Amino acid sequence: MPEIIIIDTRKPQETKSILLAPENQLNQECLLGRDERCHIVVDDSLASRTHGKIAFRNGAYYYSDLGSRNGSRINNEDAQLNQEYLLKPSDTIALGNHLLWVKAISGMQAPSAAPQSLTPAQYMPLATIDTTSLETWTQGTKQVKCVQIIDETDDVKTFTFMSKPPVKFNYQPGQFITLNLNINGKSVKRSYSISSTPSRPHSIEVTVKRVPAPADEPTAPPGLVSNWLHDNMRVGSQIEINAPMGKFTNFANPSAKVFFISAGSGITPMMSMSRWICDTVSNVDIVFLHSARSPKDIIFRQELEMMTARYPNFKLAITVTRPERGQPWYGYTGRINETILPAIAPDYMERTVYVCGPNPFMEATKALLQKINFPMDNYYEESFGGAKKKKKKSIPTVPPGDQTSLIRPAVPTFSPTPAPVASPTIPPTSIVSSYTPAPAPAPAPVPVPSPAPAPVPSPAPASSSPVIVLGKSGQEIPCDGEETILDVAEGEGADLPFGCRMGACGACKVKKLEGEVIYDDDVDCEDGYVLTCVARPVGRVTIEA
Repeated sequence: MPEIIIIDTRKPQETKSILLAPENQLNQECLLGRDERCHIVVDDSLASRTHGKIAFRNGAYYYSDLGSRNGSRINNEDAQLNQEYLLKPSDTIALGNHLLWVKAISGMQAPSAAPQSLTPAQYMPLATIDTTSLETWTQGTKQVKCVQIIDETDDVKTFTFMSKPPVKFNYQPGQFITLNLNINGKSVKRSYSISSTPSRPHSIEVTVKRVPAPADEPTAPPGLVSNWLHDNMRVGSQIEINAPMGKFTNFANPSAKVFFISAGSGITPMMSMSRWICDTVSNVDIVFLHSARSPKDIIFRQELEMMTARYPNFKLAITVTRPERGQPWYGYTGRINETILPAIAPDYMERTVYVCGPNPFMEATKALLQKINFPMDNYYEESFGGAKKKKKKSIPTVPPGDQTSLIRPAVPTFSPTPAPVASPTIPPTSIVSSYTPAPAPAPAPVPVPSPAPAPVPSPAPASSSPVIVLGKSGQEIPCDGEETILDVAEGEGADLPFGCRMGACGACKVKKLEGEVIYDDDVDCEDGYVLTCVARPVGRVTIEA
């Protein structure tokens, strides 16, 4: 266990000592930098947020520079990026304006070169974690505790969760987790993309934007779960989460050149993938294009700028759609268009594109790429809006006594005019008062087509009306066939699994015991199963749930 003396060269009279125990950390590493989550935090603008680390390897301690902006010096020699340097007593590590002096390691005293009279308050021992109980969590549910809340912008917060006992959260960057919450006595589930990276596996984060009522529908309710998290989640709060899942990940589509395009809180899965690529020093070239309303709404702005400075393969471009007075902005403005794309990424046709954001943004971006003949086999998207619900057809009401006003015949009707009936010819000499002409033969009746009577529908069997049957409980839920099975079941309090609510992740897949369903779009689902979040029942449908 090394004892480190920390000296701020701007205030050499102020020193403090810290005992590091990386061997007791989950990954046997301790981080150094400006970020409050680091084990050694330095208030120094010349230090990077995550500047370096001290790791425990095979009974020894090593220092590594994690690609910091201004670099590190080991014993007055420049440290190479991600190179491990064996630490010995009396070694020095310089980062920014701070000097870290290794006073002792495992009882081996260094030569006296720093203050010895330290008070107990100057020692900051770290909590010890029993690594023997460590497990990797990949499935099922897990009870987690909120350990940190970060205000990213005025209306966006990042919630950091850990498990007790600790686990390693194993997932793919870009995937999502589902939060199981109890709000006002009701069980509510919501899925959020993971903004953290599996390269830092001992905690898991979601970044959530407060959701007001839509501008075009001010009477609609605001975002229930997102706003509840903002208003009620505290450090120490405990919730249950479902294991990560989802197909929106760079793991599924390996590529040496990627183009991340996001808007608003759609930045979160892109951040997870970017952090992973940078943390693992992967040979992947990233162009990251983000659209925000204004400069103050740019989520992760400082970290993105830091990544741009630290990683040569990371190129950042941000455009704002509503610049505001008092917020200086020298970047791109306006919506993403066919002029901005080649300016930011001239080789965009060679890249794998990932897009995430509100549905209108997604639709516009996809249409733009199709217009410029981008190879859509290399296009992947993730939407936070979920699948759009099919609107119920509105049937106009008819005032009493005006039922015929809605009749619109499919083809024009016509009433044939009867053929004229000829009058009998009377000779002039026969015109006398006593003359009575013989009755003329009655004209043959001209057939007049009459409209066919409307067919009277025979009573449909009870099974033809849409009904969802939950096989395990036997509960039968009548519906109109316009809403998805998941929406109908949730409306009756049934607890069905789900994930993306778009038919993409497969989390809602259940076995179909009988009946038929339809999908509005092409859906890839295994025979004998149904994706309840996008399937609508046709008649009576029984599922194993």
